[in-house]
Amino acid sequence: MKVETIKQNYSAQRLPLNSRNSGGTPNFTGMNINKEIMEQLPNKTAIKVMEKFKWLKGELGGILITALGTGAVAPIFIAYNPFVKAPKDATKEQKEDVENTKKYTAMRQPVSAVLAVLIQTSILKPIDKGLEILFNNPKYAKNLWISLDQSTLSKQSYVEKQVKKEMKKEGLKFENKEAFKQELDKRVNEKLQMQIGQTAENLRQTGKIKIGERIVENKTTAEIVNDTIDSYIEDAKNLKTSDEGLKFYKQRAQILVENEDVFKELFKELPESGNEIAEKLKKASLNTDNQDVKTILEEIINAPENLRASRCQRTLERIETVRKACNGNFTPENYLKAMQATNKELDKIIANLEASKIKDVNSATENTIKSTINKVAEFCHYDNTNFRLDKKFQETATFQTNVEDLMKKIYKDITKGYKKVIEKRYKGFNQISKIAIGLCITLPITCTALNWVYPRFMDLCFPKLSGKKKDDAQKVKNGGDD
Repeated sequence: MKVETIKQNYSAQRLPLNSRNSGGTPNFTGMNINKEIMEQLPNKTAIKVMEKFKWLKGELGGILITALGTGAVAPIFIAYNPFVKAPKDATKEQKEDVENTKKYTAMRQPVSAVLAVLIQTSILKPIDKGLEILFNNPKYAKNLWISLDQSTLSKQSYVEKQVKKEMKKEGLKFENKEAFKQELDKRVNEKLQMQIGQTAENLRQTGKIKIGERIVENKTTAEIVNDTIDSYIEDAKNLKTSDEGLKFYKQRAQILVENEDVFKELFKELPESGNEIAEKLKKASLNTDNQDVKTILEEIINAPENLRASRCQRTLERIETVRKACNGNFTPENYLKAMQATNKELDKIIANLEASKIKDVNSATENTIKSTINKVAEFCHYDNTNFRLDKKFQETATFQTNVEDLMKKIYKDITKGYKKVIEKRYKGFNQISKIAIGLCITLPITCTALNWVYPRFMDLCFPKLSGKKKDDAQKVKNGGDD
């Protein structure tokens, strides 16, 4: 629901985000290129390494990190605790006993950590699998709370398991794992989109979100509608050009238009290689005294190699865009007025969307929900004959020219919003369930196992600390067991 395409600018990323887009205002560059941005970062290697440890954010990572602290760090402080020591008048043997006792106690921590990892990780997957089946399988979910029912808008991992079973039954063969993954992802996405589409269409027809045979209360649906409107308002705000941006784009437009002939000549016949383009532009920069032209050329030269040709082409396109925004009569002042006029139209859209929100969600009806969505569609629809708005909105999904497509999108956005709400609720329930299971089942099992394993482990591996040798020697001295 956020603006789909974010463009980089020839501003060398000095402008704030909300000043980089402007309707009828050129975004003096290319494309959405996350990978290219990553490659330009100075610490890209460190970032890539950290990306590999993302899995530590999950529950398994939490268990392992806690176990590492318990098993590797805590024993040091226990074994060498300066506050636990023998009395001043203690014998050498007594002092040694105190030190051994501290070390014996410290060794309990790594044993405890190992058992915790083994027991806790062994039950994580079964719990997740069991809860997933309960809340995604219609047979069971219909008997549980509707606020957690995912049978109609299923969890992706659950759908993946179902699709894998279907593909196995079909006896499909694939050349490699990648081909299998592509087919799996395609089918899973189709199934998820079908669920969203069907739920959204039912919402459009009835004004209600239907989960299985049950209906979500209107209050919840109304809240989701308001949240969706808020996201559209945020999109509109992001399309506005800030005061800093107005100043920048006014100056940049003047540079482009006044040097149009220079740029047309330079970009007329470009080499295919990005490096060759850079060399050509470097020579041109050295041969001109025009500082404005130098600035534009340097920005293109410093762009990623595979984007230099595109930036040259788009520079010419932006010159034409600037002229059209001024209705063919370009002056810096006229262009500034065009940008300000676009901002005012966006302010009007924002105000209309804000006013369309459902004021009293507690008393919202199906008709209230449907009429509100109709208003939102009216405010997000625009006429593509308006050049400035068309340039502003043409690469967004929030604002469209086709009313029917726009209505479908809004209903799908609301459905997706409700799915996110269910996922958040389920995540919370899942965590609370695991805590409860941990306290009632896992913790007693772990403690019992620790009490049995620990003394035997110490007797076997550290008999001196456990006192086993001393006990054995005492038995021999006393003539052994009866």
